[in-house]
Amino acid sequence: MADETVYKRSPNAKVLSDSVPTKSVKLSFKDKSVDITKKIYIGRNPDNDITLENDPLVSRKHALVEIIGEICYIRDLNSTNNTYVNGNPLQKGETKELQGGDVIKIGKTEFTIFK
Repeated sequence: MADETVYKRSPNAKVLSDSVPTKSVKLSFKDKSVDITKKIYIGRNPDNDITLENDPLVSRKHALVEIIGEICYIRDLNSTNNTYVNGNPLQKGETKELQGGDVIKIGKTEFTIFK
């Protein structure tokens, strides 16, 4: 079955030309910070890029954070207990554009996006 994910760009999003350097996007949580330069998988399994292994509210493969072009997105990977952005739950499989300052909650862990 083909991947049918549809990415929607916010009408407020700015598309930068190739001549402008890409801004760094960081995902910060606890005392850690991760540069988002590739797909970042978050979940309970140890094969994820960010593992939240001792949280029963986290699915094995819970969410994916990635940059497409100049825009950062999060996608819920059909998690059991939802992925939250700024307190609002994503639907199973839903993808949402992220802005600087957005707070993501997966299980008991909160992440902040820095652009």
